[in-house]
Amino acid sequence: METGNQLKVVAALECDCCVLAEDAGSRDYGCAQRGTVFTEREQRVLKRIREASAHAGLLRERIKVIEGESPVDTGAREAAREEYERLRALRSELEKERVAAAEERMRLLGHA
Repeated sequence: METGNQLKVVAALECDCCVLAEDAGSRDYGCAQRGTVFTEREQRVLKRIREASAHAGLLRERIKVIEGESPVDTGAREAAREEYERLRALRSELEKERVAAAEERMRLLGHA
């Protein structure tokens, strides 16, 4: 087992999963600094993914409410389910865009 790269305990402001011992030179690069790793393209895509996920969560709740209130009203339920399926398709497309943006970042960094 390597002893030169042992993890150290960090204050509660950061996790202790990514900080190596001080002699490894990782003091300036922890979880707080990793938020700046993404390109603008990746940040835009991730923002759209979060927005779509939040909207899908609201739709799931609305579908449950509709089903609980009036199981006979299929029009509202079907409209909500169609919107939910549209969001699932959008999420799938955004995931492809996210992967492409990550690959682009890796190329820019010279890793691909």
